[in-house]
Amino acid sequence: MVGLEAYHIPYQAQYALWSDGVKRKSREWLHVVAELMEICAIRSLVDCPDTIKAMIESKKARLKKVIDYCQEKEFKRCVSYLENAREDMFTALENRLAGKTTSRVERLFRTVNMRVNVSKWSTEGALNVTKVRLAYYYNGFDA
Repeated sequence: MVGLEAYHIPYQAQYALWSDGVKRKSREWLHVVAELMEICAIRSLVDCPDTIKAMIESKKARLKKVIDYCQEKEFKRCVSYLENAREDMFTALENRLAGKTTSRVERLFRTVNMRVNVSKWSTEGALNVTKVRLAYYYNGFDA
């Protein structure tokens, strides 16, 4: 589960809640899903390492409260899902601290953007390189 995206955790938790018999759009369902959406939302423009560390700690504390809530309500499958996801849930933020990413596309765009800005690649040249690389990643096309 490395690099879980913000969308996947709340979406999969909805299935776990359903499996636990929690009625969709009930007060309990809305509480868990809304909290998870807030917890998983990543602010893309934050680049201060201390701020990112504080965000991670805050998100982990909120996640613990959601897990505790689910335990109180005896949502066993949701608890199990969140416990299993917890360790890798903030990988994207933690990788940002080290200048890394979990996505091939993000790495590609970071490299292309750097070359456009520093090496002065043309926009057309950058687009062509990006098309070839993405075709390789997703379609198995090899130039």
